[in-house]
Amino acid sequence: MEAEQPAGPAEQRGGSGAAGGLQGAGTRWDPPRPRVEGPVVVSAVNNAAFEEDPPPYTPPDPKSLHLLYPPFPAAFSQQAPVVFQPGPGGSFPPQGIPPAPLPYPTFNGQPSAGPAQGLPKDYLVESVLVTVFCCLLTGVIALVYSYETRAALSRGDVVQANVASKKAQSLVLFSLLFGLFASISWVIYVLVSLYL
Repeated sequence: MEAEQPAGPAEQRGGSGAAGGLQGAGTRWDPPRPRVEGPVVVSAVNNAAFEEDPPPYTPPDPKSLHLLYPPFPAAFSQQAPVVFQPGPGGSFPPQGIPPAPLPYPTFNGQPSAGPAQGLPKDYLVESVLVTVFCCLLTGVIALVYSYETRAALSRGDVVQANVASKKAQSLVLFSLLFGLFASISWVIYVLVSLYL
């Protein structure tokens, strides 16, 4: 049998390196965990507020209704508001109600001055003119976008109509400028060739 050798200083501290359990420079030491035997109990939290039916609906108290809907400011008269436009032959305002400013905006039949001022232009006539007189290639492409603008307007797609209209407009302008440049260049060429 071999005789046991006495433990050295490194082994008394728990061994050396990975086998002995010494912690290195970049390792983390976890304390030993107790061994659990038997079933592990996990506690669950339940929300009792969602297990029952909601409380029944109760309408607001009529006595506190003035807190929910405050009255109009004193600058406005307590008249019956008129929310319709009279037809032909009708009188506005109706008889018996004095005219006064209303506390809310009314519809006057005109479209609002929002971001969409009107329908986009299709540039069809301009596209035909620049196709015939200026530049055939870009004029034909401008015609295609003009037709696309009309088709988008007919199906009610104003966003696509705006995009196609802007493309048709830029192609018409490019064709016009190219046609002017070509015409002026041709005139200069003819004048130079005649007099030189």
